[in-house]
Amino acid sequence: MGDGRAAVNAERPRLSVVVASYNSPRTLEHCLESLRGQLGGGAEVVVADCSLEDVGARLGPRFPEVRFLHFDRRLTIPELRREALRFARGEVVAMTEGRMAPSPGWTGALLESHSRQAQAPAVGGPIDYDGASAFDSAVFFCEYGLHMPPTGDGPAGLLSGGNLSYKRWALELCSDLIEAGAWEPVVNQRLRQRGHELYRAGNALVRYRNSLSAGEFVRQRFHYGRWYAHVRGEAGGAMRRVMYAGFCPLLPFLLTLRLARIVFGRRRHRAAFVRALPWIVFCQSVWSAGEFWGYLFGQGSSNRRVF
Repeated sequence: MGDGRAAVNAERPRLSVVVASYNSPRTLEHCLESLRGQLGGGAEVVVADCSLEDVGARLGPRFPEVRFLHFDRRLTIPELRREALRFARGEVVAMTEGRMAPSPGWTGALLESHSRQAQAPAVGGPIDYDGASAFDSAVFFCEYGLHMPPTGDGPAGLLSGGNLSYKRWALELCSDLIEAGAWEPVVNQRLRQRGHELYRAGNALVRYRNSLSAGEFVRQRFHYGRWYAHVRGEAGGAMRRVMYAGFCPLLPFLLTLRLARIVFGRRRHRAAFVRALPWIVFCQSVWSAGEFWGYLFGQGSSNRRVF
C-alpha cells in the first residue's frame, strides 16, 4: 500500500494553479500571460469559467498548456474552484482569479513558503493594483485593501481567495466544505479550528485589475455583506443577531477608518484613497445594509449572487 501511494505522489506535479473567471476575458488573458515562465516542473493551470462566452475557445490556441473548463450556468467563485479542483493534481494548489495578474516569481514564492512552513495548511500573499479611476480604486480598497503590501512574512489570521494556496492534505481535510461551495473564510476557519496556522508570503504578490461596472460591484457588496452576516450569525442566537444588526449603522465609518489606518500606515496609495473616499464610503454603506439584512432575514439567495 505504501508503494502505491508513493507511485501516485510521484505522478503529481509540485503545483497546480486554479483560476476562477467570469466575464473578464481581457484580464484573464493578462493573468495567464503573467503565469507563463513560472510553470516549471510540470506545473499545471486549470481555468474554470462561467462567462457568457466560452473564453477557452478564444484563448485556448494561445495557451495550449492551460486546461479550460466552461460552464453555461452561473457558478459562484467557490463553485468554480471546486470544479477546477477535480482536475488539479498538484501537491500544492494555488488559487487566484481572472482579474489578478501574478507577479514574476509568484509561484516560486508560494512553493518556497510551503517548504519552509511544512506544517502550514495554507499560504497566501499580498494584493496590489495599478492606479486607475476613483471607482476602480474604491473597488480595490473595499475588496483587497486589507491585503495590500507591504505585509511581510509570517502567521496570518486573514487570507484572500484572490491569492491563496493550499497543501493537498488541507484540501482533503476540508473536502466537504469545498464540495458544498463554501467561501474561503469558512474553509480557513475549519483549518484554524483544527489547530493549524495560516501563513502569508510577503513576496508572493498579485496585482488586481477591475473589470466590474459600478452596478455589478454594488450588487456584489450587498450580497457579500448579507452572506457574511448569515455565516457570522449562524452560530449565535436571535438576540446576538439583533445585537449585530444594531451595530451595522456604524460599519461604514468603522470599515473606512480601518482601511485608512492600513493605507496611511503602509504609506501606499494614499492619494488614490483620498480621491476614492466618496465611493469607498458609499460601498461600505452598501455592505452595511447587506449585513443588516442578513442578520435579520438570513442569506436568502445571496450566496449565489455574490459573484
